[in-house]
Amino acid sequence: MLENLRHILDTKACNVIQHEIDKNVKALFGLGEEHFRFAKQTQKKLWRQRISRLYYGAYNVRRAVELHTEGIYRTDASDHKNMHNIPDTFPNQDKYKSRLVNLRDDRNLADYDHDAGEPDLILTQDTAETLVADFIKDARDFLENRGVNV
Repeated sequence: MLENLRHILDTKACNVIQHEIDKNVKALFGLGEEHFRFAKQTQKKLWRQRISRLYYGAYNVRRAVELHTEGIYRTDASDHKNMHNIPDTFPNQDKYKSRLVNLRDDRNLADYDHDAGEPDLILTQDTAETLVADFIKDARDFLENRGVNV
């Protein structure tokens, strides 16, 4: 949206819009961190809740990156299919494109499959936690290098 308005609005007005975008990027990122912190505090015997919150930590951080880089903000359930949408310039992009999809599959199993057990997960709890911690760190560095302090 902002790019479409740059030829109509002056710099001051564009800066106001950019500030609002950045504010929402920070809020989404913070929501992701909140889910991640909650997951880390949850007992490992509650593997379903841990995997779910770890996923939502990564999901919201990815949404923050997407909002910043693409100007895209979605709230519909189909957005969960976009976990592989990581910018080409994002650090360790290939790793995150596949592993975050694995985490989404694990979240679906944890949230919806009553017959599933922890051994059915693709990622162990420790692997998922490390993945999300690394993703948050790389996303923070990525956004801060682009001028957004999260």
